[in-house]
Amino acid sequence: LKADMVEKKTLDIFGRALGVAFIILLAFTLSACKGKEKAAEQATKPAAEIALPFKLTTFDGKAFSLEAMKGKAVVVNFFASWCGPCKLEAPALERAYQTFKGVGVEFIGVAVDDTDEGAKGFIKEFKLSFPAGRDASGEIMKSYNLYGVPKTYIIGKDGSVSYSHSGVITEEILMKEIRKVL
Repeated sequence: LKADMVEKKTLDIFGRALGVAFIILLAFTLSACKGKEKAAEQATKPAAEIALPFKLTTFDGKAFSLEAMKGKAVVVNFFASWCGPCKLEAPALERAYQTFKGVGVEFIGVAVDDTDEGAKGFIKEFKLSFPAGRDASGEIMKSYNLYGVPKTYIIGKDGSVSYSHSGVITEEILMKEIRKVL
């Protein structure tokens, strides 16, 4: 009887060890498959997303065309005068503009869901000196599937979106991402 119990315990321990070994083997197999899937996904990953072209009349009456900016890096910032987070990031955008103006980087502010007066007041309050205009028809906002502000895009010289950021963008992130496209 005692020998039977020892044999049963041994078989029980062996069965558990075999079960654990099976689970570990299964986990390795699944992770290897996942790694191959990820590699295949990266290999077939589509080319960088091209920024959708848009035209805008800036508040100083000049025409802005994103398409005409090819060959330059562009920072596109969507904002609204009533947007609290937009107010937080405005100084960082202005400092980045001052740092990179004249070295192949263009900035454009696009006021959305706003009035001309509100957007102009915002620009004056934060002493923004880069060009800005209002998306009066909402077409730019729709084409960029914009559901909230602030939203910032960094567009490379080839016209592709290098980086996009929803919410308050910090000066550190902005500077780092702009340098990547120079």
